[in-house]
Amino acid sequence: MQLDLSVSHKFLKPFELQQVYLMLQLKQPKIEVAHERSPINVSFVLDRSGSMAGEKLAYTKKAVAFALEHLDSRDDVSIVTFDDQVDVLIPAQKAVHKDQLIQVLHSIRSGGCTNLSGGLFKGVSLVKEKFEKENINRVLLLTDGLANAGITDPAKLLEKVKEIYSRNISISTFGVGDHFQEDLLVDMAEAGGGNFYYISSPDTLPEIFNEELQGLLNVTGQNLELAILPSEQVKVTGILGYEPKWGPETKINLPDIYSGDTKTILIELTVSPQLIGKCSLGMVKFKYDDVLESLSTVNFNIDVSVEATNDPDMLNTGVDLKVVKEVEIFETARIKEEAMKQADAGNFPMASTLLNTQKDKLHNLYASMQDSEVLEEINKLEANYQIMESQNYTAAARKEMKYTSHQTRRKR
Repeated sequence: MQLDLSVSHKFLKPFELQQVYLMLQLKQPKIEVAHERSPINVSFVLDRSGSMAGEKLAYTKKAVAFALEHLDSRDDVSIVTFDDQVDVLIPAQKAVHKDQLIQVLHSIRSGGCTNLSGGLFKGVSLVKEKFEKENINRVLLLTDGLANAGITDPAKLLEKVKEIYSRNISISTFGVGDHFQEDLLVDMAEAGGGNFYYISSPDTLPEIFNEELQGLLNVTGQNLELAILPSEQVKVTGILGYEPKWGPETKINLPDIYSGDTKTILIELTVSPQLIGKCSLGMVKFKYDDVLESLSTVNFNIDVSVEATNDPDMLNTGVDLKVVKEVEIFETARIKEEAMKQADAGNFPMASTLLNTQKDKLHNLYASMQDSEVLEEINKLEANYQIMESQNYTAAARKEMKYTSHQTRRKR
């Protein structure tokens, strides 16, 4: 794994409080991991409520059957179905007799309400039965509706998800159609160290399940932990997209990293250099368990510094636009979230203004660096702006905005 560290401002003014961003990029080259991969311990938790009848349920069965075909005797699998009742369709077992498992899968029939929490917790309990810390332990939750039975309070559900993730079981969520709670499913995936997928059309289910499965089959690093030990003149004010554990060292845990994956972490600092010359920002510590080396722990410790100067030319030319770009793209995701809140309250003019202002900022950045990713974000903001201007803020449009915002944050 390659670790790159950049600073938004290489030069700072002495004796002034300034904001600086550290950008840490973890890059895992694309490599073949089939033989060395960690075993997978996965529970499929499937909504079978009445609204899943027809195409949704048919494609769900097809997607799970496809996933089962790609597991082998190293892996453990279970399947839970839920409506107002929760049933264990397939108890936790090795993925050996896959033809029999698929036959049982096809017996699912649609039913009543949506006890999402009950299905989730049953899936977690089945993963716990086969839990091994060195394995990939994950629950895949698919639903098309609202949580209207069991625990329905989002805050209580999220607390449970955080507790589950702290025990090394991650959760990915799949929302089908236009009637599920996208805010809840996104928050569950992010709190649970997994991924969220918006499935607007049921026929894309197999493709999306394959995307998730290929990630699980190609994990190269687990138990990623980042810590920042700031120097005396530095304060860590945030890590964008994460809830840090505050202390002498500011720490976060990161989701697993895959073959071909890049993770970008943005650390927000306030700095007040006390001397002209070299200014230490502190030390960045990173460690992970290498799947390709029998889960041996790999450690990186990097000292970070900038230079304090009064030279205006150095101050003007020492800005790293690549770091600025990543900060602004993250800010774009935050602005989309705020625009959705305004639109939810019926304040479409404010939603439009927020999106348009951020679009102008990205236009200025694009003029400086001609970056294709910035241009892509500009085009997405323009599409979102047009939705707010026309007040064509449908359930599908909101879900698409939420999904793209999550995708922006997911690479972190």
